[in-house]
Amino acid sequence: MASASPRLTPRAVFSQSWPVMLANAAGPIVGFVDTLIIGRYVGTSALAGIGLGAVIYGIVYWGFGFLRMSTAGLAAQSDGQNNETAVQAHAIRAVPIGVLIGALVLLFQIPLLAGAFKIYTAEAVIEQNAALYISARLWGLPAALGTIALMGWFVGISRSQRALQAAIVLNLVNIILSPIFVITLGWGLWGVGIGSAIAEWCGLGAAIYFAWREIKSRGGLRREALSKPVLLNPHDIKRLGISNGNIFIRTLTLTFGFNFFGNAAAGQGEVFLAGNHILLQFITLTALVLDGFAHTAEAAVGKAFGASRREPFDRAVKLTSYFSCGFAIFFGALILLGGPFLIAALSKDPEVIASAKTYLPYCAMVPIVGFAAFQLDGIFIGSTQTRQMRDAGIIAVLVYLALHFTLMHFWEGTPLSGRAIWLAFLGYYIARAITLLWFYPKIKPPQQLQPRS
Repeated sequence: MASASPRLTPRAVFSQSWPVMLANAAGPIVGFVDTLIIGRYVGTSALAGIGLGAVIYGIVYWGFGFLRMSTAGLAAQSDGQNNETAVQAHAIRAVPIGVLIGALVLLFQIPLLAGAFKIYTAEAVIEQNAALYISARLWGLPAALGTIALMGWFVGISRSQRALQAAIVLNLVNIILSPIFVITLGWGLWGVGIGSAIAEWCGLGAAIYFAWREIKSRGGLRREALSKPVLLNPHDIKRLGISNGNIFIRTLTLTFGFNFFGNAAAGQGEVFLAGNHILLQFITLTALVLDGFAHTAEAAVGKAFGASRREPFDRAVKLTSYFSCGFAIFFGALILLGGPFLIAALSKDPEVIASAKTYLPYCAMVPIVGFAAFQLDGIFIGSTQTRQMRDAGIIAVLVYLALHFTLMHFWEGTPLSGRAIWLAFLGYYIARAITLLWFYPKIKPPQQLQPRS
């Protein structure tokens, strides 16, 4: 039996969550900086291109999010069992897998992009701009996927400040390089893409350095963690494979849902797509900040699950959910009140600004209706109940599609078509939460996970 961990407190929840909030914001901040530079210094067509490019790039980046999720849940459970060798082995397995997957996508990018543009169609100039941006960003994908695996490891062992440190390095490099490549050298979309790619490699280097420092602080590298019997342990490999497979399917459904929304926006024309891309920056940034509480739930729930203790499990669920709800309301209000100023800063095109402002209230509702889905994701990941996550993801996206096509049947071709797209998207968040809540009572922790007397 693992030794008892300190009792989770509201202060501990916030202290563990805020660094990962900022670290999570690294990815969208990269997109935010790219959007700002292109929107201000290149033009509407390029901005629409980067919007479509970000949608397609996100298929890969978020599609392999299981690298972070499975690593976080398994590392947290091993940490709860005080099994340091297993904790280190989870990181050593995950990072090379991420780099290899990214390298394979980079190698086969030409046929992959050709297939993507058959699904996510837009005007020819927008597709050309999107392809240029994606081809540059993909050079950083191996590093990006290796980094998110280490981010999950940091979260699982409750060392989110290490993830923040690596994210700071990534963003500083991107903030410095992208303006130089676009404004000074005039490289346009390719410039912001390659600047972000270089930043991803710097971020991976920083994450590996901080992981090494963390291992040293925990007593040094366990040689057993590098041994073949540990790294290729059949039981651990099976758990990793099942967890990764289920989360991969679930993430594909989630990515499909978001990209279906992006493709629906592309079908409304260049102005609507460009305005929606600006609003998606708000959504992505807010969601990943709120995910800070979900990640804290992953670590705390995982440790309690691994240590076979029910009371800390329930307490982690309750405290992190309270924080997530409060911050969701705050961010919804912040988007509604501060959104007009940010929209005006991100684009100079009056039509794009007007379109984004029209749908800003719907955007502001996303964190409020979506926080429960984020939080439940963290609880399921920490307890490695990935099969239920997979099934809930499939059901939710089917509900979303049915809602979208029903609304568009009545409103397509009318001024309400844009609202139909957004209402269905909000319904998707609600469906994600309801389906996970349906499965929540069926989570079966180990038999010995009973309340302490």
